[in-house]
This record gives sequence, structure tokens and C-alpha cells, in this order.
Amino acid sequence: MKTKKVKRRKFSFKKFFKFLLFLIIIISLIYLLSKEPIKHIKVLGTNKISDDEIIEAAGIENYPSYLTTSSKIIENKIKKLDLVNNVKVKKKWGFVLEINVEEEKVLFLLRSSNEYVLASKKRKQNLNIESIPVLINYVEDNELNKMIEKFSNLSDEILSKISEIEYTPTTYDPDRFLLYMKDENIVYITLSKTKELNKYNEIKKQLGTHKGILYLDSGNYFEIKE
Repeated sequence: MKTKKVKRRKFSFKKFFKFLLFLIIIISLIYLLSKEPIKHIKVLGTNKISDDEIIEAAGIENYPSYLTTSSKIIENKIKKLDLVNNVKVKKKWGFVLEINVEEEKVLFLLRSSNEYVLASKKRKQNLNIESIPVLINYVEDNELNKMIEKFSNLSDEILSKISEIEYTPTTYDPDRFLLYMKDENIVYITLSKTKELNKYNEIKKQLGTHKGILYLDSGNYFEIKE
């Protein structure tokens, strides 16, 4: 019976050296990349929260390593801010970190309790937000919830034009409110017609320099001040 001869491969120092060199290059590149800092931070979607607040909450004010920075950890940190509803962090080409923030919408300040009312019906204190209307008198909870739902449909620009809100119900209209505008006009509105207030800038253009009372509760007309 014949025995088969098994050929043994000779160890190739040349191939081993090439593999070792390749491995060293890969490890070196990974090491260098891990040391490369974030080059640019983009904060998108913010209105009431400053970019500095977002960056500080995320703990990346010193521009740490781009590769080792965890998007998920940053998201969890930013979500702890009072006015953040949701956040998504993406790593972009060129060592760019993009932070997309979805803010809670702030509707008005309750004078009685010094609480900020959000569109989500949450209440927050000590937010230090400017250009927010103040609800100056008491509104019972059921009516207040209806008001929050309707005022959520107003744009931030229109909300910023309102100085004070006063609840002024009548026998015929329990949903009636009086708005004191920063431009010295006065607006009467009923909750079912709140969306009409988004046209305020267009209405103002038609009125020119006249000041007065805009009735959006019963009919749409403007009464010029004497």
C-alpha cells in the first residue's frame, strides 16, 4: 500500500510582513481617527432654547472625539432639558455633528402661578422666556384646556405679538377672550375662530397706521379708535 506524501507549505516571511504592515496601518488610522475632534456642531429646530444650552447639555462644548462620541448618549442628555420634546443626533461627513431638536411649544405665562403653559399642557417654571403672552386672570380648567388646544394652532410669530390675554366670557359666548397686542391694538376672539388670528399681519396691512379693536368673536370687523 502506497502512502501519500503531504506537502508542507513553507512559512512566507514576506507575506507575513505585508499582513503585519497592513494591520499596523489600519490600527494607526483607527487610533488617529479616534483622536480627531468634532469639527463643527449644527443645531437645528431651536427657537426658545439657545445653541449654547443644547451644546452644554450634550457635554460637547470642548469638541470631543468625533469617533468615540455616542449619538445616543447625547440625545438622552439633551432630552432632559425642559423644552425639548424630542431630539435626533446625526454624524455627517467632515466630522460634523448635526443635532435636530423638536421643541415644546410655549403658549403663554399664567400670572397667578408664574407657570409657563406648553402646547402639551405641561407647566414649567423658571424658563425665563421673552415674547410670550401673559394670561392675566383666572380660567377654569375645562376652559383652559380648550384654550390650550386652540392657541396651539397659532404661529410663534403671532404669539410673540400678544402682550396679555384676558378671559372675558359673555352669556352668549363662554369662549371669548380679549387680546392686548404689542402694537396697541385690541383683539376680541372666540376659541372656535382662533386660527383667524394667524392672518393678523395681513389684516394689519389693510388697516395701515390705524389703531383700534379687531372683533374676531362675532363677525370680522375693525373699530378705529377715536
